[in-house]
Amino acid sequence: MDFQQIKPYSSTAWNSERYSRQKPRPEQGSLIKLLQGGDPLPWSRANETVPVSLIQEPTPAEIKQRIKDNKGETYWDENQCTIGSLNRWGLIYFYITMFAKGFCVFLGPLFPFISIYLYFDDPEDLNGLFDFIYIYSVYVFLPSGLIWGYTEASEHGYLPMPWFMKAVKHFTFSRSTGMVIRYKNNKELYSHPFPEFDCYLVSSPSHQGILSYQLHLVHRYHRYFDSIPLHGFSTSQQPEELERIWNLIQRYMDTSQPMPDVPELEPARPRDPTTAVWDKQHNRKPDYWFSMDDDEFKEAIAQLRAEQRFMPSMGPEIDLFNGGTQA
Repeated sequence: MDFQQIKPYSSTAWNSERYSRQKPRPEQGSLIKLLQGGDPLPWSRANETVPVSLIQEPTPAEIKQRIKDNKGETYWDENQCTIGSLNRWGLIYFYITMFAKGFCVFLGPLFPFISIYLYFDDPEDLNGLFDFIYIYSVYVFLPSGLIWGYTEASEHGYLPMPWFMKAVKHFTFSRSTGMVIRYKNNKELYSHPFPEFDCYLVSSPSHQGILSYQLHLVHRYHRYFDSIPLHGFSTSQQPEELERIWNLIQRYMDTSQPMPDVPELEPARPRDPTTAVWDKQHNRKPDYWFSMDDDEFKEAIAQLRAEQRFMPSMGPEIDLFNGGTQA
């Protein structure tokens, strides 16, 4: 272990064993309570449960390849977790790339057979056959191949990414500093310490009468228009799974505990002070996730899902307002 890589936490980092007592929640009107879904989920000293829907994709092999392609850069490490997305033009280019890949992968192998069929269907119409081959080669396969090829090369670092493929940051959780930052148009909208936020599980009926759920982190003392959406961490609509997301975030931000044991964070575990000590004391295999092939990973996920059926989705509650030290 390279201890020179391990950086100490900031004095503002969140610690569920030593924290300042928070100011009482301000009284909120009925409309705000309705929009936020009533009372917030409890704060807790997070347990080891994780949302399986979050970690079942991508596989460890895919994560390793992505980290290699990005030359070690990742959106989630021992310092912070930054969530974002492509901008509008990036999304358009992404869908164009998907169509281009589809033309090459699915239509490409069929093209010779279609050409042979057209020849035998009308052997005398060679001009029509040549026109067909020319049009599809020049106007379909050539541009599709160039677009797809450039994208693959840029993703692997052989060519620069298109200038318009810019990521738009939405929010950041900083384990090392304990701060939560919300962005808008890549500019900081607000930034506050983690314990000043509350997490709300909001439900609303669909047109078919089926309840859908969202998870939002809301600053307790300011009524910002933009909350922090946490439901994007999972594709599940199970309330217990969304509660595990809140548990995961608390676990990640809590410097008194090791980081969540998920594939995305495995390369960062030796560089986090608390996690490195915990792994050494418990003889955790350094490449527990990354040593698995796809079949072993599926088996591990199935076992984890079965084990967590009998575990609470969150850890024991803590009282931010009456516990801790006097601020």
